[in-house]
Amino acid sequence: MKRKLLGFMLIGLMAFSLAACTSQDKPKGDDAGKKTETSQTENTKENEKEDAQDSLSELPQIAQMGIITSDDASGNQIGIEVKGATEKDTQEIVLNVDENTPVVDAQTGMKVERSQLTKGTEVFAWVSNAFTASMPPQTTAYVILINVKDGVLPNYLEVDNIEKGESETILSDKPGAKWSVDNNLVPISLKDGKETTFDSIQKDSKCLVWPSNEQGKDGAIKVDKLLVLN
Repeated sequence: MKRKLLGFMLIGLMAFSLAACTSQDKPKGDDAGKKTETSQTENTKENEKEDAQDSLSELPQIAQMGIITSDDASGNQIGIEVKGATEKDTQEIVLNVDENTPVVDAQTGMKVERSQLTKGTEVFAWVSNAFTASMPPQTTAYVILINVKDGVLPNYLEVDNIEKGESETILSDKPGAKWSVDNNLVPISLKDGKETTFDSIQKDSKCLVWPSNEQGKDGAIKVDKLLVLN
């Protein structure tokens, strides 16, 4: 009898312990809701971040704004400080350039000498979306712009297709964007700063376009100025 009673007591203690553990592991109603909501919010933010990274990786070039930190910007590398939303997000990147990397005044569309790229100068650079894993990260600069004002940033494009119409010429770039250039607009060549023709623009030509606030044919973005870089 004593053995049976002892057995029942042990079973009761085990059941009580199991119930206590289950009660501790199970979050209360409010806490469970908060944890679920927090988890969903974190997942949403992570998904948005991944979507943004995927979209970015599809672009062959991106724009970077920064302040030159290099004491000498005449070499093959130019360091710039890119400011983020917070001080923690601010970082330095290195632009790899060569003697053929164009430097352009965004207001005049004219070629600028590399000697004007001095420490402390604000620049906008269209760069490759591929960065090295080194610190600071390095990337290739396709074109460097100075004197960008009023939020008007010329777009860098590599021509993928040209459609010549009666009143406008449509330039398609490699990401698929379309740019509408009025046939009365005269392209300028960066090499000599002189006027050129649309015949000088071929597939894979590199250009800068100054977008307007209007749309052209089939949703193409109208262009106020066109600079042929090569």
